[in-house]
Parts: sequence; structure tokens; C-alpha cells
Amino acid sequence: MAANRTSKSVATRQRFVDEALRLFKEQGYERTSMAQIAAAAGSSRANLYLYFNSKSQIIRARMAEIEAEVAELYVALDGMPRRTPEALREWLGTAREMWLRYATEFEAVNQAMAIDPDVLEEWLGLIRRVSSAHASRHLDDAPEDRRVEREVHMTTLMMSLERNFYFLYIRGHKEREEQILTSLARQWSRLFDD
Repeated sequence: MAANRTSKSVATRQRFVDEALRLFKEQGYERTSMAQIAAAAGSSRANLYLYFNSKSQIIRARMAEIEAEVAELYVALDGMPRRTPEALREWLGTAREMWLRYATEFEAVNQAMAIDPDVLEEWLGLIRRVSSAHASRHLDDAPEDRRVEREVHMTTLMMSLERNFYFLYIRGHKEREEQILTSLARQWSRLFDD
């Protein structure tokens, strides 16, 4: 009986997240209310508040669900045998697939970051965790200043990728997609020049 209640609770929680994301896509993060999310999920506001206190908490829950996949993208980068611009261009293709798969999530995160500091902090935290893990894999025995320099370089590349992919794949500005991807691949290859 308890297992059934737990699975029902998990399903209810997921329904709130899914409906919130749908509404964020349709009408925007800022214009969506908690009452609308509850109604779209076929539930009450009181029930929604048992799971989530705010829209930012809903977004952060979804971010936590996909963080492992985002981090794995960069683990795959670190595991590549060659990091030439051509090889990194292929890796960017994998990154593009992930952005297309989670376009709704990335769009909602971008909207939420503009008004909710908690979402911005969570996104920056993800970038810090990924760049720190990257620096540890490559410079574990290096002096602290070298590791920090590598983390900062990785962070700037991740932020550039995020902005470029946002405009390419979320906003649909693909006019120079191939040139942008080629330029990004060259930039990423410089991370591994040392």
C-alpha cells in the first residue's frame, strides 16, 4: 500500500513539472501562475504546494533531473581521444541534439533566470560543478591557480555555448549555424592546447 502511495506521489509530482513546463512554453514563465499549473495538472493549489513552493522550485527540480545528462556531455568531451576542431564539431552535434531534446526546459530556464535568482544560482552552480570536475580530471596535481584558470576557461566556453545554442535552437536564428558551430569548435579545441 505504501509503495502504491509513493508511486502515485511521484506521478503527481511529475505531472506538476510536466504541466508547468508546457505552460511556460505556451504563455511564458513570468505569466504562468501556480494556480494555472495546479489546474492544468487537474489538481488543487493546496496539493501543488505540498510538492512545490514556487515556480522556481519546479524549474530547479527539472534542472536536477537533467543535470546528469548535461554533465555527461562534458565527461564525453573529456574522454575524446582527439580534440581537434573537426572532432569537436562532432561533439557539438551531440550537444545540439541534447539542446533540441530539452528545448522546452532550456527556454524555461532562460526565462526564469531573468527574474528568479534561485534559478540563476542553480544554473551557475551546474556550470561550476561541471567546470570544476573538468579541471580536476585534467589538472588534478596542478597548482590551484592553474586549476582555477582552467575552470574559468571552461566556464566561459560553457556560457558561450549556452548563449549561442539558445539563439540558434531556442530562438531559431540559424542564419549562420554552420559557421557558428565551426567557430565554437575552434574555441573549444583551444581549451585542450596545453
